[in-house]
This record gives sequence, C-alpha cells and structure tokens, in this order.
Amino acid sequence: MSRACPLVLALVLGFVLSAGPALAKEKKEKAVPDVTGVWKGVSDAVAMGRLGHADASDAPKFLHVSFTLTVEKQEGRTFYGTKASDRGREAVVGVVDGAVVTMADDDGTYVGKLTGKNSMIVRYLEAGTNSKVASVTRFVRDGGKDEPEAAGQ
Repeated sequence: MSRACPLVLALVLGFVLSAGPALAKEKKEKAVPDVTGVWKGVSDAVAMGRLGHADASDAPKFLHVSFTLTVEKQEGRTFYGTKASDRGREAVVGVVDGAVVTMADDDGTYVGKLTGKNSMIVRYLEAGTNSKVASVTRFVRDGGKDEPEAAGQ
C-alpha cells in the first residue's frame, strides 16, 4: 500500500499540472474586448445607386469617405451605437467574438477584426436593388494609441 501512495500522488499531480494550461486558455478566451468609444477611419469603397453617404450614381464609382463609429454601450459581447459621415448617420448593432467584430445597420452588414486594443479593420457590404456598396475601413479609437498594422491586415 505504501508503494501505491506515491504512484497515486504522481498521477493526481500529473492531472493537475496538465489541466492548468487548459484552464488558463479557457479564462483567456472568456475575456471580452471593450469596444466602447469613438472610432474614426476613412473608408475605401466602390458603390453605386442611391447612397446615403455620397452622391447617387448609376455606374460604380470609387469613394473615400470619413466615418465616425461611436459605440455607445456594450453589455458582454453585444453592443450598439452609430456610424456617421458628413452626409448621414445610422444606428448600428453588433457583437464581439474574440477579435471578430460583426455589425448591422439599416441596409448592410459589417465583418471586422480587432487588430489591436485601439484599432480594427472593418469590411462593409450592402447588396440591394437600390444601392450596392463594398468597402473596407481601418478604424482607430479616439484617444487610443495607433498600433502599427500587421502585414496583410
């Protein structure tokens, strides 16, 4: 019996030590990034039709529009706020899942990625009979440090 005790202790210690990294990973994954605040960026887009943030066009045209994304309130992984340009303002709702940010407004959807604590890249698609838009915007949070962008972002 005395020989079995060290073996049992070694097995228990092995299980505890192997569970440590898994528990740390689980705790790290549960941390939700805070995206509240004012984010600013310039959109690179191609668009056509009746456009809320630019002049209407029957043919596709290239646009560069300054936007302000204001995330007013966040509860867990969900949030809401507004997206505004000099020509318009829309309500947005969204979710954060790890580094992925997904949003919707009145007529389109956004899929983005947090590239740092104060920066994110957001792609926007609007596909309708009255307007079509495809854009990408790099947003930087006001008052935050502008982190260098990783290659390919």
